[in-house]
Amino acid sequence: MPESTLKSYDFQISYGPADDRLNGFYIPALSCSVRYDRSAGYFSSTALAVAAAGVAHLLRNGGTMRLLVGAVLSEADVAAVQKGHALAEVVKDRLLPLLDNPEEMARRRLEVLAWLVAEGRLEIRVVLPCENGKPLSAAQSRDYYHPKEGIFTDRGGERIAFSGSVNESAQGWEKNYEQFAVYKSWDASAPYLEQVRHRFESLWNGTEADWIVLPIPEAVRRKLIRFRP
Repeated sequence: MPESTLKSYDFQISYGPADDRLNGFYIPALSCSVRYDRSAGYFSSTALAVAAAGVAHLLRNGGTMRLLVGAVLSEADVAAVQKGHALAEVVKDRLLPLLDNPEEMARRRLEVLAWLVAEGRLEIRVVLPCENGKPLSAAQSRDYYHPKEGIFTDRGGERIAFSGSVNESAQGWEKNYEQFAVYKSWDASAPYLEQVRHRFESLWNGTEADWIVLPIPEAVRRKLIRFRP
């Protein structure tokens, strides 16, 4: 098991299907970190549950997590916004059913995220495609929020980032034919890490063109917290 800093662990420059990506990269990186920033694709109980896998290591370090998730709006959702309904309310109505009746394994992991949210150690924001400042429906836009990147930060401020094809799922980390590059703040790959970090921060702060970013609606937050053990 690695020591308490990212720099002390011998991470590879890339990982592929022949590597133990879960135990050779993901869990060691979380074990060294006090913050994890992750783009997780779709909002769903399953997506949130797999995002929680391994987070116990981050918790042990007193760490925090920021999570960007996507949402797909229907034509009716967009029409409601255009008629004056608050976008946050439309997103809430779209997301709430996705937390209904998670399977037992997902529920166990949702408990971790629910506790993090309740304790103020996990912040979630929702990313939507837009045009001229207005949200687009899935049918209107060929774009979709599905980056596969993450950033780990340790107590000393050192970072590593990954970027590639791996999804935030047990299947993605352990079994699928996935590959991703790893960038480190202390070597020649640092400029690539900064690009990953800049993309995340731009979306998080709502400054990325053609994308709207919202705090997770309060009703969704409350429903998620219900899973807290």
